[in-house]
Amino acid sequence: MNVSIRQLRAFVAVSELGSFTLAARRLNVTQSALSLLIRDLERELRLRLMDRGPRGISLTAAGADFLPPASKVLEDLDAAVGGTAQLRDRRRGIVRVACTPLYASTFVPQVVAEFRAQFPNIDIRLLDTLNEDVLRRILIGEADLGVAPHRPTPPEISETPLFVDRIDAICPRGHALAKRRTVTWRQVLSFPFISLTRDFTARLQADLSAGSSALALTPVHEVSYLATAFGLVRYGQGITAQPLAARPMLPSFELVAVPTVQPVVHRQVSMFTRRGYTLSPAADGFRNFAVAHAAKLG
Repeated sequence: MNVSIRQLRAFVAVSELGSFTLAARRLNVTQSALSLLIRDLERELRLRLMDRGPRGISLTAAGADFLPPASKVLEDLDAAVGGTAQLRDRRRGIVRVACTPLYASTFVPQVVAEFRAQFPNIDIRLLDTLNEDVLRRILIGEADLGVAPHRPTPPEISETPLFVDRIDAICPRGHALAKRRTVTWRQVLSFPFISLTRDFTARLQADLSAGSSALALTPVHEVSYLATAFGLVRYGQGITAQPLAARPMLPSFELVAVPTVQPVVHRQVSMFTRRGYTLSPAADGFRNFAVAHAAKLG
């Protein structure tokens, strides 16, 4: 059976208006074209759906039975098309963003707040996760986008740079390093050092080794979450080092940041997506918005 949407629209319009003239005007077709659509529909269904009489159009019993499901098909189609238009125009949708804990509490919430002010019906779902899990969650389809420091990526992942962040030493306010304008990494590592995950430690060690082979990280604690590291630092268990983005979190832990030198260590923070995977309009809009927001940070 080959029933077309145009045939259904013709039948519903004539049924609702009771007139071929009015239905043809609604559908912007000629009466002869409209009559042909009804005739072809009846041929496909092998049923007579309506009769023409002196008092106008009347539905047959078969036509009366067919009208409700035909109308529902058109309503469902219109709803689906309208929903697609809303997705296209970013009036609704879901965006899942995997993000490392630091940027999940600093950069990304800023972007979410500004984005949702413009697109309030888009649902942003923030998946805060460890650094090494960001790419995995994108690859297995749990996340549309990821925000994390630059790292070697598999060919299935595409990377878009966002901004560069500098690594500072973090210590208590009364610490011996707290009043210095800068500290060397040799000075930092003369104190017990609290690191984050093995991924963080390995990448920081690579940066330090590039500056001097004598700089060796031997953490007294290697923790998963930033708040844990800051808590240990606050209560005198060592010092740590984190990007500038962490500075807003320091006052609540009574900590300060001191710029590190010899070498100066930077982190490239990037947006990650799955290569060859077409983002939804909502996710693509969020990605572009985040890139634009990062550009404003300088």
